[in-house]
Amino acid sequence: MRRASQARSGPVPTRRSGTSARARSARLGVTTKAARSTDPRGRLSAHGEGAPTDKRRRASAGRIIAVGLVCFGVWLFFDANQLYHSAEAGQIGVRRTVAMSLLRPIAAFAGAIGFSGPVNAADSALGRCGIGGAPACDTGPLTTVVPVVAPLPRPVGYLGLGAAPHLGPGVHYIPPPPPPVVPAGPPPLVSPTPSRPMTLLSIGDSVGEDLGFGLGDVFSQDLAVRVVQKGLEDTGLARIDYYNWPVTLETELRRYHPEIVVVMLGANDMQSFSVGNGRYLLFSMASATWWRAYAARVALVMEEATSAGAHVMWVGLPPMGAASTVPAGFPQKLDRVFLIEARRHPGVTYYPSDKVLATRRGGFIMWLSVNGSYEQIRSSDGVHLLPAGYDLLAKALVQPMERAWNVNLHL
Repeated sequence: MRRASQARSGPVPTRRSGTSARARSARLGVTTKAARSTDPRGRLSAHGEGAPTDKRRRASAGRIIAVGLVCFGVWLFFDANQLYHSAEAGQIGVRRTVAMSLLRPIAAFAGAIGFSGPVNAADSALGRCGIGGAPACDTGPLTTVVPVVAPLPRPVGYLGLGAAPHLGPGVHYIPPPPPPVVPAGPPPLVSPTPSRPMTLLSIGDSVGEDLGFGLGDVFSQDLAVRVVQKGLEDTGLARIDYYNWPVTLETELRRYHPEIVVVMLGANDMQSFSVGNGRYLLFSMASATWWRAYAARVALVMEEATSAGAHVMWVGLPPMGAASTVPAGFPQKLDRVFLIEARRHPGVTYYPSDKVLATRRGGFIMWLSVNGSYEQIRSSDGVHLLPAGYDLLAKALVQPMERAWNVNLHL
């Protein structure tokens, strides 16, 4: 009976088997939980409900990245205009070229649909100007900036003051515009002496800085001429929102009262032209509007200096080398503007630097025989001058200044 009873009740567990009732119950619970957690219909047990899975983690990360990209894109479109002009104001090189190439179409599209307007208005309201720490951010009225006004066509009779019978019925006489006012020019120079020295102010971009070093070298032994070097790299006349040379020059003229101002700049100016209030003229070699605005800015600088009693020596740009990012033909076109405006302003003399810094055919030259020694006169970047080059150019300016202004500079 006992044997039969044991048979009906099943095997009796022993301590050796390790399968007590409590252990079997726990094992069964784990198995059931595992089965529930791996249910193909995706249902979870009560203990695992709501726990994140790899799929959900990936989905959350993807949403975060997507939201970030959308926010970046919106910001890029709203601020594309300022980003593009900041890239334009950067140092000439590969980084600036790549940034401008990427931002130019975005800025054009954003400007066309009005995306950049709110940001420009906010920047103006906050007084944000003077990129790069430029000291010439003027919150007052900018009287020295020449506005760019496109001439409007005048139909026959539009501004007529009376009938002109000899021209036919209904035709009115249009008086010609008044002749341009020619500035009187600065007073004649008096040859300096050690007891009454002359001040020479040198301004410009990084190439103008190089020339300033050369002028300092040339006049270092001349007690009658004091050279003040105020050139600043990465500047020019196009971007008054980055560095305002007209305003800065007014300050320097009042401070130093120079009799001579030497100007050499332009290599950074192949970019949008700032006309104030966040407005720009896009640069193009073929844009007549851009070149008229640039010529007006050149004339403004000349008039400021000569009105303050200084004579101006405006030095043209030399040809650029193959490593330069300055567009081909741009220096020559700038030099043409400098020459024309110099002829229009008494007291201003233009000197073409390619007389000493170019081949006979006007090509770029890096090495030159100077005083019997073969010297490198231009930097390998194709733009800047090395000591032998800027000393050579500075010496070449002395005689033209003496002849133009009938003065003896004692060299």
